[in-house]
Amino acid sequence: MTIRELEPFAYGYYNSKSENISMRIAEGIYTLCECYPLTIDTDVGLIALDYFNGGAITNLAVYFDFGSGINVRRDVFERYEEQYPEIKEEIETYKNYFDKVATDGSFRRTWTEKESALYWVESFSSGDWIGHSNPDFGKIVRLGTSGIREEIENCRKNHPEKDEFYKASLLVLDAIDLVSERFKVKALELADLNDEHKPLYLRIAEALNTVPKLPATDFFTACQSFYLLYTLDGKDSPGCFDQYMIDYYRKSDSEDAREILEKMWVGFLKMRAWNLCISGSDKDWNDLTNELTYLILDVAEKYKFVTPNLTMRVHRNTPDKLLKRAAEVIGSGVCMPVLYNDEVVCPALEALGIPPEDSHLYVMNGCNQIDIFGKSHMGLEDGEVCLLKCLEFALSRGKCLVKNQVVSIDTGDPAEFKTYEDLWEAYKKQVEYITGVCVNLANKYQKHLSLNAPNPLRTMFIEGCLEKGVDYKAGGPLYNHGQILIEAMSDTADSFACIKHFVFETGKYTMAQVAEALEKNYEGYEEMFEDFRKYPKKFGNDIEEVDNIAGELFSHFASVLSSHTTFRSGNTGIYGPGMSTFDRTGRYGMALGASANGRKARDITIADSIGPVPGRDVKGPTAVVKSALKYDQKLAKSGFVLQLKFDREMFMTENGINGFVALVKAYFKNGGQQLTVTVVNSDELIDAQNRPELYGHLIVRVGGYSDYFIYLPKDLQDNIIARTTHLF
Repeated sequence: MTIRELEPFAYGYYNSKSENISMRIAEGIYTLCECYPLTIDTDVGLIALDYFNGGAITNLAVYFDFGSGINVRRDVFERYEEQYPEIKEEIETYKNYFDKVATDGSFRRTWTEKESALYWVESFSSGDWIGHSNPDFGKIVRLGTSGIREEIENCRKNHPEKDEFYKASLLVLDAIDLVSERFKVKALELADLNDEHKPLYLRIAEALNTVPKLPATDFFTACQSFYLLYTLDGKDSPGCFDQYMIDYYRKSDSEDAREILEKMWVGFLKMRAWNLCISGSDKDWNDLTNELTYLILDVAEKYKFVTPNLTMRVHRNTPDKLLKRAAEVIGSGVCMPVLYNDEVVCPALEALGIPPEDSHLYVMNGCNQIDIFGKSHMGLEDGEVCLLKCLEFALSRGKCLVKNQVVSIDTGDPAEFKTYEDLWEAYKKQVEYITGVCVNLANKYQKHLSLNAPNPLRTMFIEGCLEKGVDYKAGGPLYNHGQILIEAMSDTADSFACIKHFVFETGKYTMAQVAEALEKNYEGYEEMFEDFRKYPKKFGNDIEEVDNIAGELFSHFASVLSSHTTFRSGNTGIYGPGMSTFDRTGRYGMALGASANGRKARDITIADSIGPVPGRDVKGPTAVVKSALKYDQKLAKSGFVLQLKFDREMFMTENGINGFVALVKAYFKNGGQQLTVTVVNSDELIDAQNRPELYGHLIVRVGGYSDYFIYLPKDLQDNIIARTTHLF
């Protein structure tokens, strides 16, 4: 066994003669494509370098990830030393070298004490992952590697000083051609050995005579090109698949194309694919729905997989037929597609200076963040800020109540806050401070990755990069804005409402008592706890007082972010807000002290979206969406998730389906950006906790993605159970 066979990416990178990091990474990718063991999964029927399908992350000590750069696993190196003592010295050399090169580890060593302290109490998150983006996977389908080579050579003439940049791109194309040729040889070998799958192997080999070097000719060849690039890139988000694949679908037999898509769906599940987007509008509001849109919905309903994270764009000219079909698929138990409103998203992007012809190219990636397909790097995810933690700091003079440690600024003794406005001003200062730390760390990380982890593969598939000769992490794309997510916004609004009522309106409690009660986790203040917990004016019930507070919290945060620019953009692209908890709800809840909405320390039942705190909405789904409309949702530049849970019975009748469609239309018409739905019976969720073996296929929405309920940690399960279940 040689180190080259064990660690092909590491070998190529380490042995590169170039000082240029893009070239070193390209040589790592080339060696990976040259040496990595190949398999052809007959369940999928498409060629894929399963570099990110558990293969590299499980078996390689050094691998390159689109979101975090160069990663190192010391445990794998240590395993090698035991298994291959004959090359132990060489293994030790690689281990020590890549310990210093590892992108994440080397950056964390630069964190200040202040940044670390605030990060580890969950007041914010940034500086540990650069996030998702949406390369134009259709480009390799349309042009093939030969067409992309021509594009590179044309751009290269304009930037002779950036020769190493273009050489890296060309070497990655060599790698793609090399591994496809290896797959062709492999397919022919397997055809001779396996009569059962011989027709498939021969068909793959025949397709690889054309793609990926040349443009695709039909749906099968298009999917081979797409799937190879998609897996090599790191199985991120396919983007607007029904748009860039429709021409090839129409050149194929419909039944054959359906079988190809169904097999790809199996592949998406096996690799944990991210966001695939369907439908939408163009700049003139023409509907882009096509035959493939409906086929994707059919396949999603048939298989009921948790991936890909299927999203659908809705607008003024969306056919009623499509909306109804989407509702049927959601109600089937798959809890997808998630619905997005072009009428809100496109103007929000245009406010950033993105023209309509590009704003209407938006897609979702990862869980629910927003990108311009093949044209942007919008920082998904640059970071997030917990607003409830900011309020905790305002009420504790900067102290984390869980760790009993001062980590933030002192914004004054709450006992001396004479008015509600005094509290509000202290809170705003905390938000501005924490957001500043978050964004500053995000920008430092962006710079760090641009210097130490450029991505010559992804760079070729995002417009602007080749034209400028600039990597996609360093400002190459046309659009380089940023996105910072929000945590616990409605919890914060409810807390403000309670304090406003019980301190500044009725005078039942003083600010000093509230601050002491929270620090003591309500011990000795049981009556206050019950007053706050039972106070009926909670967000999500269409109550103007608290809804207006929530709207003000969001507008303030958006304003704070708009004063910050990204490193990627050269200080021209601003940060904007979004909200999606992903799977972090429980983590943030555990890090929070007691809060003034009647919640005790470490209670994980915090808001999972822009909607109400789980269980605090009691007036039905219409009241929830009316509360959510108090946010100016055009200020959101990322996914602004409204999570609702409906009883399955509602989707089993024509009236229920029609009622849901009417709710969607009303919410979107009045300014709602997004709607994500869990359709389930609450009794089933409780039973599934006790008898998980009976509920292996029970799907729920978490915070921006779907997952099987029984595999979630208990804190997330409890949060989902606590959400109000609606019926019309």
